[in-house]
Amino acid sequence: MQPRAVIYCSKHGATKEYAQCLGKKKNLPVISIDHISGYSFQNIPVYFCGWIRNGKIMGLNKASKLFMCVQVIGIGAIEYNEAYELKLKYKNGIVNPNFKYVQSIRNLSLTTLEKMYVDVFQPSLMGKNRGETHEYSI
Repeated sequence: MQPRAVIYCSKHGATKEYAQCLGKKKNLPVISIDHISGYSFQNIPVYFCGWIRNGKIMGLNKASKLFMCVQVIGIGAIEYNEAYELKLKYKNGIVNPNFKYVQSIRNLSLTTLEKMYVDVFQPSLMGKNRGETHEYSI
């Protein structure tokens, strides 16, 4: 089955950018998981891109309940290695063989204090529009 959309969950924008590039490459609509509610589309195949927090792919539980995720892509700052990818797959209960981990920023080496700063203060600096609603058809 060919995926019919790219669904994503992003915090700081790197996952959104990756999802938009994937959508452009595959000529598919790109939709935030935050803009989807109410109905289950289990028979609709999609790509899902989610950011990683403490080894959990954010938004994956909701996306798995709403769609048939044929490819799951985890976006994070940790340098890619196969062991980490397998750990993410196990920790998130992904049985789908089509899972991929992608490092969002090359050569990123933040200190613990810097990571805390980004996690705590960056969302308030992003200026996200709250209450924004969209309607999409897939």
